[in-house]
Amino acid sequence: MARILIVDDEPANRLLVRTILEHTGHEIVEAADAAEGLRAARESTPDLAIVDLFLPGTSGAEFITMLRRDPQTSALKIALYTGSDVAAPMRDFISVNNITHVIPKPCEPAELTRLVEAALS
Repeated sequence: MARILIVDDEPANRLLVRTILEHTGHEIVEAADAAEGLRAARESTPDLAIVDLFLPGTSGAEFITMLRRDPQTSALKIALYTGSDVAAPMRDFISVNNITHVIPKPCEPAELTRLVEAALS
C-alpha cells in the first residue's frame, strides 16, 4: 500500500484520517503544521500528501507552493483536505499546482477511501 502524509493542525482530524487509511493498509505519517509537513515529506518520501487548507502560520496553500518548489517533493501527489468551499481563485491554484483531489471535511470513511485511492492512481 501507499505511504500517506497527513498535514492538519487538528489532532482529531489527523486521527480520523489515519484510522480510516490505516484500516485499508496504508502507512501514515503525520504533521501538525507546514514546517513539520515539509520535514516529513522530505524524510519519509510519501506517495500522497493530504493537506489541510487552513494551517497555523504558513497556510496550506503556501505549504503546497513550498512542496512544488522543492526538487525533492515537487512531484508529490497532493489532495487538499478542507471544510471550505473551493472558490474560483483556489480552483486556479489547484489546477496550477496539480492537486489531484479535494477531500471535503467531514468525509465519510468510504468516500475518503475512494478519493485517496483515486488520488493515488
